[in-house]
Amino acid sequence: MKTEQAKELLQRYLNENVSPKEQHLVDAFVEEQLLSHTWEASEDERKIFAQKVKSRLHTQMHHQKNQDATLLVKKPKFIKLWYFSAAAMIAVLFVAGLYFFNTRNQSTSERYANDVLPGKNQAILTLSNGQKIDLNNSNNGELAKLNGISIKKAADGLLVFSVLNAEPNRKINFNTIETPLGGQYQINLPDGTKVWLNSGTKLTFPDRFTDAKRKVELSGEAYFEVAKDKNHPFLVSSNAQQVEVLGTHFNVNSYSNEPFVKTTLLEGSVKVFNSISEKTIVPGEQITWRNNYFDVEQIDPSIAIDWKNGEFRFKDEGLESILRKLSRWYQVEFVVEKGVDKLPAFSGSVSRFDQISVVLKMLEETGDIKFYIKGKNIIVKP
Repeated sequence: MKTEQAKELLQRYLNENVSPKEQHLVDAFVEEQLLSHTWEASEDERKIFAQKVKSRLHTQMHHQKNQDATLLVKKPKFIKLWYFSAAAMIAVLFVAGLYFFNTRNQSTSERYANDVLPGKNQAILTLSNGQKIDLNNSNNGELAKLNGISIKKAADGLLVFSVLNAEPNRKINFNTIETPLGGQYQINLPDGTKVWLNSGTKLTFPDRFTDAKRKVELSGEAYFEVAKDKNHPFLVSSNAQQVEVLGTHFNVNSYSNEPFVKTTLLEGSVKVFNSISEKTIVPGEQITWRNNYFDVEQIDPSIAIDWKNGEFRFKDEGLESILRKLSRWYQVEFVVEKGVDKLPAFSGSVSRFDQISVVLKMLEETGDIKFYIKGKNIIVKP
């Protein structure tokens, strides 16, 4: 609403010529500013606002008093003066409120002027012969045939490994797919297992599974839908632990810059172990390796795979953890100023494919915090 529209609305409000919706708008604004005292403003803004209130109140009361002197005779003086004082206060509050609202919006636009785009499907595939394929810039269709394996890129970006001929005695070769920061990708392994890779993730896997266990190595974060094979358990080896399954859906977060390795189960059962300890978890449980022991807790598993579903979902999550996720996906660095670490945890959800300003604004709404985008650096102020 523009200032002139606000003035016109206030005039009709004072003349009792407003719709119920318009009256509620003004009433709600006045109640918020006069009773709740929750108006966000800097110290300088408050000083300007206070001066505007005093000046406008004095001017309007004087003007109205001279204009309506005859009416003052008909009604008790204190009632009429109170009416004009209230009217002046409402006008000042409402118009000044719009002024500061617009000022803050303008300030927000300036802070987010250099917005950052989200990540996308991109990865590098390194074959066992050393050949590197940029999956972001390669055409759809068959990319290569190697060691009896066909490698194809589907129209939706899915990478599919298929065994062309079964030769159990053939030498096993290893391939690697790696997503950069700001990248993600999906791959179907030779046994039919589906894997979603988050940004900054590396997966090493054989071109065929012929050993007693189907073993892959993971660094970063991935979601697995393991093809069932009761005779050949599937093994994910990552930092500080291994996960063994027969056929199930689970997520492993093992980034080197995260304080803990977390495995979340959505379907089936998994055994998580290392040289020190071993535990089996059921759907809805998350197991965390911390301080040399496995800690199991019940969680909402959909939060752990929010990235796979194209979302950021935070539930009582600390700011430091959130900023690490945003840094990996948007390829930015956060510079946190003193005092920000005292903020409470955040909850909320937003699309992972929005520009970063959308996520930052959501965080600003839930806490006393401000973000300033400076190229690939984002300043975080209390």
